[in-house]
Amino acid sequence: MQTLNGKVAFVTGGSRGIGAAIVRRLAADGADIAFTYVSAASRDAATTLVRELEAGGRRARAIQADSADPAQVRQAVEQAIEQLGPVDVLVNNAGIFLAGPLDEVTLDDYDRTMNINVRAPFVAIQAAQASVSYTHLRAHETREISYA
Repeated sequence: MQTLNGKVAFVTGGSRGIGAAIVRRLAADGADIAFTYVSAASRDAATTLVRELEAGGRRARAIQADSADPAQVRQAVEQAIEQLGPVDVLVNNAGIFLAGPLDEVTLDDYDRTMNINVRAPFVAIQAAQASVSYTHLRAHETREISYA
């Protein structure tokens, strides 16, 4: 059953691993998908995933964006909205974990972790919610799920 038919989903960090699995599941449930990937190294996986989703009848967009940069997160959501329409489902999947001794973690490492794991979901939620007019909010509720 395609419970998300006609809906648009946006997934951060959706080109590989758990993110790609989430993207595939949302598409299988009927959603059109936009997802982010961070590096040129992930571009091939992102392109392959877009082709896979389109072959299955879904509209799909892969958008390069670094979740550590709020402007890139906001721009990625806005690009998805321009190309696919208002976001119905938002999955904040992008996240990092710095393993190792605490005394080896720099403030830059800490800031990057907080920017990706905490700030980026907040920015994405704001950007997605801005695509929904207040008068239509009840009929068009954005669902947000965060994984970090």
